[in-house]
Amino acid sequence: MEEILRCEKISKNFMIKDPLGISKRKLTAINNISLSINQGVNTGIVGESGSGKTTLAKTLTLLVRPDSGLIYYRGNEITKLPDRKLRFFRNRVRIIFQNPYKSLNPRSTVERVIKEAMLTETKTSETVDDILSHVGLPPEYKDKYPHQLSGGERQRVAIARALVGNPECIIADEPTGSLDAMTEIYILTLLDELKKRFGLTYVFISHNLKIIAEFCERIMVMYRGHIVEQGSVEQILKNPLHPYTRLLWNPESEKFVRQQQKYNYGCPFLHRCIFRMEKCFHQSPELKDKENGHLVSCFLYE
Repeated sequence: MEEILRCEKISKNFMIKDPLGISKRKLTAINNISLSINQGVNTGIVGESGSGKTTLAKTLTLLVRPDSGLIYYRGNEITKLPDRKLRFFRNRVRIIFQNPYKSLNPRSTVERVIKEAMLTETKTSETVDDILSHVGLPPEYKDKYPHQLSGGERQRVAIARALVGNPECIIADEPTGSLDAMTEIYILTLLDELKKRFGLTYVFISHNLKIIAEFCERIMVMYRGHIVEQGSVEQILKNPLHPYTRLLWNPESEKFVRQQQKYNYGCPFLHRCIFRMEKCFHQSPELKDKENGHLVSCFLYE
């Protein structure tokens, strides 16, 4: 199985200001993350808002540069390459953002949006028509502006833009998060059809574990910038190991500990975990292979 994308121990920090804009503090958005994306295997990254999923997506595509760690494309290390040398990579690994209204320039027509994404292709109207046809939009849509489109249509334009450059891997960051249930089903079906037609590999990011389970073959669970569990869909669904993964399946189980004090050290899930022990207050567990590629970061399994 060929590896498309790999990152090794990447981290990204941001400096954020307090509400009055007086002092700053460091926020670790992703912390020491390693993962591998293999051709033809849809990988899901799941976690609540604020877990670092979007920062990870932007870092994997080098829209944001990691503070530490390495990123490889097809075995070649690309972490510090200048933008002018990343053109081929950015054609082959594309990203779809959650909110298409924010990610599409409101002053640009659909045609211009798609042409601006063409890094090497001949920028013709016929090429735009062909790309739009793949997402079920007629040629006349190329003259429309984002505000003239429904949410589902805007997301189809965002998907069309991601198809430019003949990509092999698309990182979809909450691509159905702002859509109603029926439109969500349509977009998921469209993405699946495009995978079959073009041989695409997806990295699918969502807060919804059930959607991830239906769409992907492997799952990585993120919490506060950490990967706390990863494995095949079957492993994660039939035998979720980390308390946070169980919580994603059954949110009601958190009520017992929701009022507990928060801690800034030890295990990142400490303040929400009903299984915490003395060790959890002082150390952060490492991600270790429990069995057959089922990895978990939790002292319960040591």
